[in-house]
Amino acid sequence: MSRRRLGVGLVAVLSLIAFCPAEASAAARRPAGVSVFLTDLATKTYLARRPTVSWHGGTAPAGPAITVDSRRRYQEITGFGASFTDSSAWLVGTRLDRGQRDAVMRDLFSDQGIGLSFLRQPMGASDFAVNGNYSYDDLPAGRTDPSLAHFSIDHDRAYVIPLLQQARRLNPELTVMATPWSPPGWMKTTDSMIGGTLRADAYQPLADYFAKFLEGYAAAGVPVRYITPQNEPLYVPSGYPGMSLSAEQQNDLIKNYLGPALRDRKLRTGILAYDHNWDVIGYPETMYADPASTGFVTGTAWHCYGGDVRAQSVSHNDYPNKPAWQTECSGGTWEGDEQAGFAAGMGLVITSTRDWAKGVVRWNMALDQNNGPTNGGCLTCRGVVTVAQDAAGHWSYAKTVDYWALGHASKFVRPGARRIASSSLGAGDVQDVAFVNPDGSTALVAFNSATTAKTFRVQWGGKWFTYQLPAGAAATFTWTGTQHGTADPAAIGSVDIPLDNPDGTRALISYDSGLLAHQAQVRVGDQWLGYTLPTGASLTPPAPAVPLPRDAWTVSASTSNATEPPSNVLDGDPATRWSTGRGMQAGDWFQVDLGSSQTFNQVVLDTTASSGDSPRGYQLFVSDDGTNWGQPVATGPGSPLTRILIPQVTARFIRVVNQGDAGNWWSMHELNVLGPAAGAASATSAPHGGVQRKTAVLPDGTQLLVVYNSGRSLATFDVPWGESTYTYRLPSGAAAIFTTRQG
Repeated sequence: MSRRRLGVGLVAVLSLIAFCPAEASAAARRPAGVSVFLTDLATKTYLARRPTVSWHGGTAPAGPAITVDSRRRYQEITGFGASFTDSSAWLVGTRLDRGQRDAVMRDLFSDQGIGLSFLRQPMGASDFAVNGNYSYDDLPAGRTDPSLAHFSIDHDRAYVIPLLQQARRLNPELTVMATPWSPPGWMKTTDSMIGGTLRADAYQPLADYFAKFLEGYAAAGVPVRYITPQNEPLYVPSGYPGMSLSAEQQNDLIKNYLGPALRDRKLRTGILAYDHNWDVIGYPETMYADPASTGFVTGTAWHCYGGDVRAQSVSHNDYPNKPAWQTECSGGTWEGDEQAGFAAGMGLVITSTRDWAKGVVRWNMALDQNNGPTNGGCLTCRGVVTVAQDAAGHWSYAKTVDYWALGHASKFVRPGARRIASSSLGAGDVQDVAFVNPDGSTALVAFNSATTAKTFRVQWGGKWFTYQLPAGAAATFTWTGTQHGTADPAAIGSVDIPLDNPDGTRALISYDSGLLAHQAQVRVGDQWLGYTLPTGASLTPPAPAVPLPRDAWTVSASTSNATEPPSNVLDGDPATRWSTGRGMQAGDWFQVDLGSSQTFNQVVLDTTASSGDSPRGYQLFVSDDGTNWGQPVATGPGSPLTRILIPQVTARFIRVVNQGDAGNWWSMHELNVLGPAAGAASATSAPHGGVQRKTAVLPDGTQLLVVYNSGRSLATFDVPWGESTYTYRLPSGAAAIFTTRQG
């Protein structure tokens, strides 16, 4: 080194010594930047890092804004991922050469890829299996194996387990859950993996089957953190494995067999109830309401193929100690083109986690160019990657839109992160969800569901930045640091109600005005009084209600199937029904003429024999002349058994109006109207020591009263409705929400 260079170096060092403290102080005052990762299919941009965005302080400009509040925290995140079905594992594990296989696994599970951290594994064959149906204890027809002497997981050792082991090496935080599409055929009424239900003598063998599977997988180096008793128990496919299992059957299985079997073998795997669509909230809540079952059930597994994602929030608020996981929602060609598929994937990630999902699973990890190999099921499903063979016979893989959609969360939201509060510009605009990671960093996942570019502001405490997101594009924004300054609660739009559990933990309910449409409401004077009714709870009038005689009734409807007339709801035969004969539409109505003025307080619509055909929300009107209807006296969500409770009213005509559109027909098998029994005495409930009451007010002025039963037994309390006092019965661990708003 020359003397001249040495001199320059000394001057530079002295300059740093002289000026570093001031520069460091100035840097500490300057807000750190925001990293941006963009996917825009229109420009073939995929999770690409874009220029850092600067924070600003002071007065923010007017315009659309997303407010993030790190101080309001919700569910802990398990992860994001898909399933190595038999078909997926076969493609990745046996068709790709070692170099390609290692590359796709790195892309899927490592930090250099998208870091998937949640796998839902079929226990045996599903509708995606290469060589047909199989379980872990298959026998010839007519034979049984209650001792499970022939049980073996050897099928999975060939290519399923090695991939799961590799995934765990790449991501040690990986969570695995497992679900059977069917038990072994000999356990079922059909003696087949297709169709049927569980035999009465197979409950204990099935529980032991689960235990042996969990022990076998753990010994193979793949611990399973969660199981569900049955995939889609309310759907019985005719061409691939499946099994009908009612809520009552699943409850029996869990409390009397499966839960005790895991406990006795010291297996700490959690049981998730249900594993089916958003449209039957009462199924998992059946287990929560049963004191003998609830301790064995960790939470609920949801699918996306029916109902509304907000069901996750409804059920969470019903039983706030029971978390949710979104465990299957396949991408597929039915969604439309690639842009539509990407929108569906981003929508799933954002809305599921905003509505309390701890994890999100898209479905097949890999499929070929023909959406297979299939096993009698979905022919239009899409994998997270496509594994295909070229003209020269070489196998390779390509990432699909589901890869990029999952990656916008999985790459930046680590297991153990917590969702935090954020406002949303809503469907048709910029949708978002925010998280704080275990290391304190923040991730905001945003998707522009509009058809034009959107410019918006992100407000975080006293700092803000602006960004323009192209139409149909997604961005993940990440930053470090601590929030300084508060967030305007009105900007978030929801309220949080913390509740105390006996063990010192807290249950948290979060409520926003959008949930009003998912609860029953009745008109009392100039106000709407709303209430929730968790499964196991009841709201009863001061006097017993009895069905009114139907002899003089006549019924009519806005539209009817020619072979299923309105009169079928009065014939007493649960096998017959009335239906619209076409997909239901908002404004469809069904009307009852009671023949004379009658006093009543309940209307019951029974659609249980036609799954999915309940109204998509209802309004109930009453009239003295069948012409002048006035305002509705009740509104609420539809359900297979829609029980509409109202303060006592006297009228001759009743009209129920459907509030939503659906491909399902609106059907009804029976209709009943109930009124107070003559001469019955009213009763009031005694106070209950386990009940907590808290109040809150939404930004729109809606008043909330939350009643939470933290005790160990059923609680009862009074609910005033106008001039009547009803009795509410609330199971242990459940919460009831009562709302009041001006009508």
